[in-house]
Formats: sequence, structure tokens, C-alpha cells
Amino acid sequence: MSRSRWFSATATEGDLSTLSPVTAPTQPPRPGTPGVDRSGPTGDDLSIDPPDELTWDEEDEFVRVRHGGWRIAGGLLAAVLIFFGGYTVVKEGRAWFDRQLDPVGEPGEAIDLVVPRGATTSDIGVQLANNGVIPNSTFFRYYVEWKDEGNFQAGEYTFYLNSSADEAIAVLNAGPKPPEVDQFIIREGLWTSEILARVSEQLPGINPEQLQAALDGGTIEPRYRPPGETSWEGLLFPDTYEVNKGATATEVLQRMSDEFARVTGSLGYGAAETKLGYSAYEVLIVASLIEAETRVDDERPLVASVIYNRLREQWILGIDATCIYGAGDRDVELTRSVLDQETPYGCRNVRGLPPTPINSPGRASLEAALNPAETDFFYYVLTDPSGRHSFVETQEEFNEKVQICRDLGLC
Repeated sequence: MSRSRWFSATATEGDLSTLSPVTAPTQPPRPGTPGVDRSGPTGDDLSIDPPDELTWDEEDEFVRVRHGGWRIAGGLLAAVLIFFGGYTVVKEGRAWFDRQLDPVGEPGEAIDLVVPRGATTSDIGVQLANNGVIPNSTFFRYYVEWKDEGNFQAGEYTFYLNSSADEAIAVLNAGPKPPEVDQFIIREGLWTSEILARVSEQLPGINPEQLQAALDGGTIEPRYRPPGETSWEGLLFPDTYEVNKGATATEVLQRMSDEFARVTGSLGYGAAETKLGYSAYEVLIVASLIEAETRVDDERPLVASVIYNRLREQWILGIDATCIYGAGDRDVELTRSVLDQETPYGCRNVRGLPPTPINSPGRASLEAALNPAETDFFYYVLTDPSGRHSFVETQEEFNEKVQICRDLGLC
């Protein structure tokens, strides 16, 4: 059956013999045309094959699709605009976030900063941000925590302006720059006045007067010095030292005093009285006498035993070095008047220990004074050009060794 034709039936249902073809109108009236009945067939009229090529249906459907398409297209356009707008916002936000940890551009000029002792990560971040090294101290702190970094050392660092957080962390992890230092050397056996002169010779900008004023100022508290005593003799440890450039007189002497306390503490001077029956300060005086009497390390405990044996028997020590110290002149000739001088440091007429050390003893003498050998020796005499002594118990043995000393031109 042709889809260009339609049929009208006037017969009753079941009598199809009267069906007759009718030529379809070339164009059906459009809906809404005045005077046209749009209600469709009535009564016994029956449409057998409804038309499907109605132009108005097609156009009307086209119009509906067209209008719906614009609505869909508009929705899609809005969605695209929202998406790209949100994407732009997110992108800009991410870029801003990144710039807080890695600023635009290359690192700039070097800048030296000192991280103070006890500074926290937050403190360091503020310091770096305030000086233009990093953009944001808060972001830096959280970033350091996120990377599980921290515990940075105090000291001087060289950073670069406009650095990233990672670059700043790398500098901190490398540790501070080694400080610029000055070195000075103080040998064993020097008097305090000699120590001050040696320090000032080796450290520019510090003179003996400044050093003496620092000792007298009361800011340095020496260990083991008894109340009321003002002498610094023996309390500045002889050693090789390094101090920061520009160190003050007080800082230098505090370092030497601290080293004395460290060494004597490690040797056990705090228990001297329990061990030997003498105070730590008295044992220090013995150590200074040992330092003056021998340069041979294995003799030091023997010299200590002679001193303690004489003290126990309340003998005059007879150590010439005390007379030289009392005279205040290392080059003094030991005449009878010098040996018989009536001072607390007299070596021929004073029993017991001198009132203070007579020099700054080194570690070997400090250790020997605290750990004397157990002997019955009461005398020692120089009998070898190498500097070694002979140790004896009696006066007769002593006189024999003295003759050997004279024969060798050693005394």
C-alpha cells in the first residue's frame, strides 16, 4: 500500500467490501487554522493507516527539538564555563601555594645569618622570611614538619635571597659554617703573669691589663679555690686553645678556667680529701711543685711521694722553685739571702705547703699529685743530663747523689 494515500471507511466494521480509495489531499490543514475541525474522524469513520508524513507534525517536532537543543546547548555552555572557571581558580590557587614554597625567579645574593642557640623551626622560618630568604614562614614551618626535618644546629649560615624552602632546608642540613678562630698555646709551668703576657702576644686586641681586669672582676669563678683567696695561680689550665675571632678577655680566661675544672673534675679532684686527706686546692699546690721539679713523666708520682712523705713527717720541703716564685723573678740567683727569705714561699724555713700553687701544672702533674707512688723516699737529686733524678731514702744516700750532680755540673 502506498504511504502517499489514505482511506476513508463508511461501512460497518466487518464489511470491508465497500472500502473505496480516496485521493489524499496534497497538504493537510495546519493545526490552528480557523474553521478547521482538528478533532479527527468521528462516528464510523476509521483511519486504517494514519499518515506519518504530516509536514506540520514534522515541523512542529523540529521546532520542539530545535528549542530543546538550544536549552541543552545553553546548559552545556554554562557547565563548560563553570568548569573552566573553577579550573582557573584552582590553578591560580595552586600556583599561589607553590610560590609560598618556591618563589618565582632564581636565588639572589648571598646573606649570612646566625641561627641562635635554642631557636625553633618556627623561629628560623620567621628569621628567614624577614630577611627575604623564603617567602612565607608559616608554610616553611609546616613544610619542614611534613618532610620530617628539623633539629637544625645553631651557628652562622650563608643563605641566598629568594630561595625555595627546599634550598633553605639544604643549607640548614649542611650545618653552620666553621667559625673563624684564633689559636693560642700556653705551656705547663707558667705563672699567671706569664700566662697573661703569652695570651696577649698571640691574640690581637687583648692586652695584659684587660686580662688582669677580667680576673679581678669577679665574673669568672674558679673551681676549688678556697673562700677569701684571690690568687689565680694554678687555676688556668695550660693547653692549646681555639677561640672565636674577636673573643673578649673574659671569654678567653673563662675558657681556660672551664678547662681546668673539666680536667681536674675528670681526674677526681672532688674526692681528693677523702682519698689523701688534703683538699683539692692543697693537692693542686702539690701538683704545681711536681711541675716545677721534673719534666720526666714517669718520675712525677715519685716526686709526689717524696712531698707527701715530708709533709707527713712535718719536714721543710726544701723545694727551691718556691723561693724563686716568692722572689717573683725566674732569673733570680739563688743566693743565701734568697733561700733564707722570710716569706710564705720560703723554701728553707717554712714547713708545709706554700699558700698557693706556684705555677699552672699540666695534666700529668695533676694526676700524679692525686695518685702518688707508695715509697719511702725522702730525697731526690738530679743525676743525669737527660733530666732524670735519683730517689733515695736517707741523708747519706742523698749526699752521695749530690756529689754526682756536682761532678756532672748539674748542680
